[in-house]
Amino acid sequence: MANRIWGRGSQVVYGELHPRLQRVVTRIRDEVADITLLEGYRNQERQDALFQSGESQVVFPNGKHNRSPSWAVDLQPSPRPLEDNKLWGALGYVAGAAILIAKEEGVILRWGGDWNCNGDTTDQKFYDLFHLEIVEILDNETGTPACLPCGGCACVGPC
Repeated sequence: MANRIWGRGSQVVYGELHPRLQRVVTRIRDEVADITLLEGYRNQERQDALFQSGESQVVFPNGKHNRSPSWAVDLQPSPRPLEDNKLWGALGYVAGAAILIAKEEGVILRWGGDWNCNGDTTDQKFYDLFHLEIVEILDNETGTPACLPCGGCACVGPC
């Protein structure tokens, strides 16, 4: 793939992400598609504003964006397609690749276009197509749920 680098805004978001999520987004950028990282960590003020506006379904501090380092990232392909149907397709492509890459990195991810992880994007009540979040971190040796020293255990089970 092309030699891609993060822009300044993406660099800031990258620094807010959990190390395993950093590895996932780096591999997406290097192996799959050029992406822009939009948001990582959210403080209470930001999360409350998004909840009040209906752009988030989660109240602070219960969101994966509300952890530091962040267990969630919002991203988009770069350049961003202007037509909605092309954007949906591009986000689905990136999300699918991210889920596969994450498994290789010992992480189970959930995409905001398929919250119940059943492969059916038509049965969602809320869409957040730019959103990827860690559901579970696996031990690299055993493939079983692991607690990492950087953030304790927050495993909620596989999708």
